[in-house]
Amino acid sequence: MNVFVEDWGATYGSPYLVLPDDVGTAKAVLVEDGDELRCHPGRPPANGDGAVAFVDGVRRGEASLWLDDPGSGLGARGVAGGHACGCVLADGETRPEYGDTRVMRLAIFGSGLRAALPDVPGGWHWRSASIDSPHPDAPLEDLQQRMRLAEAELSEELCQDGYLTVIDGPLYYVRSRDLPVVGYVKTHHSAKLAPEHHRRIPELAAGERTSLFRLGDDRYSGYLRLTPRNATSSPWAGIVRIEIPQSPGLAEAIDIADRITGLLPRFAGIPHRDPRAPQNLQPIGALETHLRHLLGHPGLATRAVREAVAALVGATGVAA
Repeated sequence: MNVFVEDWGATYGSPYLVLPDDVGTAKAVLVEDGDELRCHPGRPPANGDGAVAFVDGVRRGEASLWLDDPGSGLGARGVAGGHACGCVLADGETRPEYGDTRVMRLAIFGSGLRAALPDVPGGWHWRSASIDSPHPDAPLEDLQQRMRLAEAELSEELCQDGYLTVIDGPLYYVRSRDLPVVGYVKTHHSAKLAPEHHRRIPELAAGERTSLFRLGDDRYSGYLRLTPRNATSSPWAGIVRIEIPQSPGLAEAIDIADRITGLLPRFAGIPHRDPRAPQNLQPIGALETHLRHLLGHPGLATRAVREAVAALVGATGVAA
């Protein structure tokens, strides 16, 4: 019996969450190398390849809200919070730098109700939004979806500007399948390939990827290993999955996969700096910290919401 240590800090859980009886996805079909899963080395970056853009976002619920509507007698749960997204631009030759960043604060209410929070001195402003669901978690889930949509929009713009764009997470929210934005998935929730192929993925060496496979009707996907596995690491240490739209064609998708596989290891997370290393790439980790800073101090954000609600109470005698 062999015992290994997971590469992530225990507070972040395991990056490999696939259950033993998971038989894979029926729609996942190998499209490279016939019916055999093979390992392919990445293509090392070369001068003239251009810059790569890493995109990520953060979101934060800052106060839970409750809205009473005297006219209808209905009540609604809500959340005041913010989301931010941005990018890191790197060309492999100069120091990476932060690119475009976007910050948005919202007051989101459920049950089809809506109310506006007044601005508060210090630059605190909330956009008002409503969703139909009465579920208590729905407003916070909507805030999460808005963050993902903002990430996708920024990724599409960067890709149109000529950047090889890597978005942290799958391609669910990228609307244009004609832009080769690359999805980067660092946590494995389910098996994507049949068992005979899935069990071979840990054979990958550092800087290698698997054969590409078709995932659904719009994406190609493949696995790659970022860093060497040491004697105590689990078999899936440093393995991530990438997603590439099908619309550019298989030949271009293979070319992008080779380039990404050769490029990403140089940006792998460093264990003593990031408990989710190596999968949480250095540009992504730095970007997360930068975006949280842009959202401001969470305590001050919550106090600002309370001041806004107090202003409503002062104006109407009851909270609107």
